[in-house]
Amino acid sequence: MDSFDNAIHYGPNDAGASAISIALVVLGILAFSWAFGAVYALFANYFNRMNDSDE
Repeated sequence: MDSFDNAIHYGPNDAGASAISIALVVLGILAFSWAFGAVYALFANYFNRMNDSDE
């Protein structure tokens, strides 16, 4: 009797990765990078205003 070889019988859905979960991860990464850039811009504008008022 042959043993069950996981390498032969392994499919993309065996890991639990579906198209919707992959899309949600990609959208989450995009949202996080956008939020990081927005927060960075707010801090940069705040510190630029502080430096301009000191002069």
